[in-house]
Amino acid sequence: MSRQERALVLDFDGLVADTEVLWLAVLTRLYRSLSQELPHDLYVASIGGTLHDFDPFEDLATRCGTISAAELEVRGKDLFRTWMAYEAPLPGVRRLVEQAVRRGLPLAIASSSHSTSVVPYLDGFGLLGSFAAVVTAEDVPQVKPAPDLYLLASRRLGVDPTGIVAFEDSNRGVRAARAAGAFCVAVPHVLSRSHDFSAAALRLDSLALCDLDDLLSISAEGEDVP
Repeated sequence: MSRQERALVLDFDGLVADTEVLWLAVLTRLYRSLSQELPHDLYVASIGGTLHDFDPFEDLATRCGTISAAELEVRGKDLFRTWMAYEAPLPGVRRLVEQAVRRGLPLAIASSSHSTSVVPYLDGFGLLGSFAAVVTAEDVPQVKPAPDLYLLASRRLGVDPTGIVAFEDSNRGVRAARAAGAFCVAVPHVLSRSHDFSAAALRLDSLALCDLDDLLSISAEGEDVP
């Protein structure tokens, strides 16, 4: 494939930004402020999808019985935004983006989160202008592990899904990318290392270890690397 037929698509939470650990800290504080403990295993199991599987605000509201889930969500999001103001992209993200831009490779974000949880932070990192498309939950009928986000990203980039090199930190993300036909690189987050990444074509411990030239060569040949 030529460069015009290739594109990079990145997940956001846990891949571009360390939001999963930040949310863990926010929720832990929120629970403890009401003399409760966050069920850590349920939170970790929900990573990579939406809160449909486990909604910590509903869970905490049920436990307390004195405050609504909506009010708890407002408190949590306010604290999250305050703390995110001090965050930076995860290691290797800026270099990967800069390398892709230099090579003329189009870039997109494919996230199961809503745009309000992605776009402002990409902008704050100074990265938003590098992405030709940002596809989020409100853009598709189904989020990950369905392939919808990746299929829409490929259409917006004008690239066949098989020409996409996807970067994901969760099992659901990997399954979504592979279902769309993309070559998927798993980059497990500290909270998702227990996930099953056997469907990924390649696994890296960090994006800082990504050699884009080698990766493009491997993906063009359709190889799976342990």
